[in-house]
Amino acid sequence: MSAQGYYWKNAGKKKYIQNLTVDAGLGLRMYSGDIQQRGSLFNPMKLAYGLGVRYQANERFGFALNGAGRGYKGTAEQGAGFPDAMEEMNGKLWEGNLTVQFSILKWTDFTKRQFTDRDPVTKGNVFIGVGGGAALFNGSYSSLRYATATALDVLGNDSNYTYPVSTSGSGSGFGFYVPIVFGARYRFDPMWSLGVEMNYHMYFSDNLDGLERGKKDAMSLFMLKLGYTFGQNKKKANIGKTPNQKRKGK
Repeated sequence: MSAQGYYWKNAGKKKYIQNLTVDAGLGLRMYSGDIQQRGSLFNPMKLAYGLGVRYQANERFGFALNGAGRGYKGTAEQGAGFPDAMEEMNGKLWEGNLTVQFSILKWTDFTKRQFTDRDPVTKGNVFIGVGGGAALFNGSYSSLRYATATALDVLGNDSNYTYPVSTSGSGSGFGFYVPIVFGARYRFDPMWSLGVEMNYHMYFSDNLDGLERGKKDAMSLFMLKLGYTFGQNKKKANIGKTPNQKRKGK
């Protein structure tokens, strides 16, 4: 019996830091909830940002931890001769979540090079994920509107009149939610990757906007993220590449 070793095989201890990625992103967010029933003015697109850490356990499964601070605000005017008739919502939240992500297209470590031109390393990655999260929130809602009613006057004739209707509400505390994510990443370098994510945060709470009317609150996000993966060495990534692959990589 005999054994043979190859120059591209590394007998050293596996470095788990090669599976760790940090990322930061910017994008757009949209809040929805009970207050959205009153019109789209309460649901404008606003700037979103966030930070995250991901551990890629293997080519298919990874775990991502994300955190962000967000504000949501909306106003609407009744108009039609009522300049003081206005509705307003204000809120802020700090949220964090942990998701389990399944890679539809495998995530491949750049330091694990293939050795033929017909079997290159996959640079793209498409994934879906679901998990759990919580947010510390503080929201309020106020409204002054005018309603119209009809009554009989002293002569027995119908008479229309208007009267103000004022309502308000507030909510604060912890809100728990389920984050659902669909995204794609492209590794243009052993260390750097660019990703696009679509997120939907479905809250179990119903008073992030200060109202409780039976419609669950939610946050939709579209994010563009830049990620950095640790332990990726460019020289090591070139080991085992054929001359043709090296020429293409220049």
